[in-house]
This record gives sequence, structure tokens and C-alpha cells, in this order.
Amino acid sequence: MSSDSTLHEDGTPDPPAGRQTDLTVGPVLKTLLLFAVPFFIANILQALYGAVDLLVVGRFAKDSADVSAVACGSQTMTLLTFVIVGLSTAGTVIVGNFFGAKDHESVRRTIGTIFSSFVLVTFLVTAAMLVFASPLLRFLQTPPEAFDEAKEYIIICSCGSIFIAGYNICSAIMRGVGDSVTPMIIVGIACAANLLADMLLVGWCAMGPVGAAYATIGSQAVSMTFGLIAIKRHRALFDFKLKSFRIDWRVAEKLFVIGIPLAVQSTLIDFSFLLIFSFINAMGVAASAGYGICCRINSFTMLPAMSLGMALTAMVAQNLGAEKPQRAISAFRWGVLCAGACAVVCWSWMEFFPQTAFALFTRDKAVIEAGSLYMRSFCFDVLLVAFVFCANGLLNGSGHTRFTFVNNVVPTFLIRVPAAWWISRLPGATLWSIGWAAPLASTLSVVITLIYLKTGRWRIKRL
Repeated sequence: MSSDSTLHEDGTPDPPAGRQTDLTVGPVLKTLLLFAVPFFIANILQALYGAVDLLVVGRFAKDSADVSAVACGSQTMTLLTFVIVGLSTAGTVIVGNFFGAKDHESVRRTIGTIFSSFVLVTFLVTAAMLVFASPLLRFLQTPPEAFDEAKEYIIICSCGSIFIAGYNICSAIMRGVGDSVTPMIIVGIACAANLLADMLLVGWCAMGPVGAAYATIGSQAVSMTFGLIAIKRHRALFDFKLKSFRIDWRVAEKLFVIGIPLAVQSTLIDFSFLLIFSFINAMGVAASAGYGICCRINSFTMLPAMSLGMALTAMVAQNLGAEKPQRAISAFRWGVLCAGACAVVCWSWMEFFPQTAFALFTRDKAVIEAGSLYMRSFCFDVLLVAFVFCANGLLNGSGHTRFTFVNNVVPTFLIRVPAAWWISRLPGATLWSIGWAAPLASTLSVVITLIYLKTGRWRIKRL
């Protein structure tokens, strides 16, 4: 036993301090921001990680087909990623709740259950991606000249999905115990590794989208390795003995009851993006590449709200575990204020200077023009999701994932997808007009969320 561990009356030790943070004490705004800033940096690095493939391929591509292949392939791969992220977020909530209640034995049992459960989940999801790679790309109406390379990209990345799962599991566990710094460091290492591998395989070896795929799984392997090392350093948190990987079925039930709505929600939301991608792919390679690049740019502009929402999930979980609901709602209010201020800045850039962002990815004027049109209307969604992400953090942290599932999925398939489909079929339709479908759907989500919060039902823990 490490010297910095202390024994409880039941003989169980506290985890060593490390970077773990008790989010149930201290000034609310300061605690939230100090916890959220590493989330933000990590998410920037994660977005860079995803954008690097497009950046490098865009610079060294022989034509727009390579860019379209990576755009279609990476957009499809997010289906797998979102399943893993949804379930791992449930791990953050459960670990955070037990940690806030100072029940460290349950924290250890939860960690073992998470690791064991994800082995099966990853196997099933990988098999599904391998089987459905071609049908998904055909469904997307992937341009014929980009189809084969997009499929290779998906197959290679799917075979490395265990590394994607490993990184997300480790990050979820560390965030649940209040450590948002270690995941930031890990993803920074992965991002650097991905950039170097892309420059080598795509730039120097001219392997195109296939090289980008190998760079992706290689860097994910690096990130998973460092994540496991980070957890192993805290033996009192989890000892990695074989017996510790035993599944606690009560914890597993909680993991899937909370995680499945998040995973299905994320998957369906991403599927909606794929649907819209299919409408836009029918408009040609320039529109396809422009929309794909816009999705990457959007992943940056959403980061402040997304980071605050993720931080709120862990902070709310800990505070509800400590029986401090008023502190949780105070954190939510500060989160909305901070996310809204950042959203106004991002909206201004996207509305008035969209070309400056697209120029980083491609020199093709047709792609820049098409993507800029979409961004000028879509950018209003950034203002609305600043509230939605923070509300999701509050509700997910209290275990109300079924509500967030309904509230995010229904507006998407009731308004966003039908509107995008209908607009895309109008004579003379442009990406600017299609871009309005997103803020229309988010408006409905905001209204439904406000009504639900007014009822106060979020205070009823579902953990």
C-alpha cells in the first residue's frame, strides 16, 4: 500500500490525492472553470486530432476525391466513436457519484466493471462497422471516385477501435474522480503522434487516406497506453489484478441504463449528420468536401460549450452524490453564462469570416465557396447549443439520460433531417439554405429543456 493512502474503518484505503479533485467544495465558478479548462484544451487537441487527417490530406491530395474520402470515412467512424463515448460518459457519472459519496470501494468495483464490459462492446461495434462499411458509404451517396479509399479508411480504423475504447475509458475514469488534467495530457500526446504519423505516411510516403487511417489507429494506441499507465500509477484507485476485473452486475446495469441512451443518442445524432451528408454528396464533390470540412471546423466552435457540459456532468454527479443539489444548479447557471459568451465570439467569426477557416484545409476555391455558404447559416446553431450542452451536463450528471436522449433525438429527426432533405430537393438549393435546418431543430430542443428544468424533476437522482 502506498504511503499516501489512509485506511477507513472498513479497511479500505482512500485513493492517493494525485490530481483527483473534490468538486463538492470551494467557490462554484472557480471550481467549474479550473475543472473545465483542461476539458477545453483536451477537446481542442481532440478536434485537432480529427482535423489533422483532413489538413494533411488536403495539402498533399492529388485531387478533391482524397479529401472527400477522408471526410466520408471519418464522418462514418464517428458512429463507432459515439457509442464508446456514450457508454464511457456513464462511467464518469457512476464513478463521480461514488467518489462524491466517498465510497471508494464502489469506485474500484465500477472501474473493473467498466474495463471488462467494454471488451465485449468494442468487439460487437467493430464487427458491425466491418459488415456495414460499404452499405453506409453507399447510403451516404459517397462520390464514386472516393468510395474505395473511404472504405479502406473505415476498415483500418475499425480494426483499431480497441484503442479508441481504451483511451475513452481511461479518460472517463479519471474525470469521474475529478482529474481532467491527465486526459488532456494523454490526448496531447496522441495528437502530436497523429500529426507526425500523418506527415510521414500521407506526406512523405504519399499513402493518401489509407496512410491517414494508419496514423489514426497508431496514435490512438499511444493514447490508450498512456491512459492505462496513468491509472496504474494510482494503485489504490485500481490495482489491475485479474480478480479486480470481475463484473459487478449491479454496476453493469447502471452503466448500461445510463450509458445506452447516451450511446444511442450520439449514434442517432451522428447518423442524422450522415443523412444530411448523403443529401449534400448528391450535389457533387465540392459540396461534399466543403460540408466535411465544415463539420471539422464546427467541432472547434462547439468546444467551449461541449467542455463545460462535460465538466458539469462530473461536477453534478459528485455534488448529487454528496447531497448538494443547489451547488449543482449553481454550477449549471455559471456554465450557461460562460458557454454563451464564447458562443457569441465563435458565431461572429463563422458568420463574417468563414473563408479564413476553410483556407487552412484546402486551396480549392469551389470547396471554400460551398463550405462557407453552409457555415454562414449553420453558425446560428452555435448560439443555441451553448445552452443545450450545459443542460445535458446537468441532466446526464443526475442520471436523466433518457430525457436528454429524447430531447436531442426528436428535434433532430422531426425537424433537422426532414428540413435538410426538403431544402436540398428545391431547385437552386445551396448549402446556405440547408444550413438553417440545424438551428431550427436546436430551437425546439432549447424550449423542451427549459420546460423540463422548470418542473424540477432533474433533482431526482437516477443513479
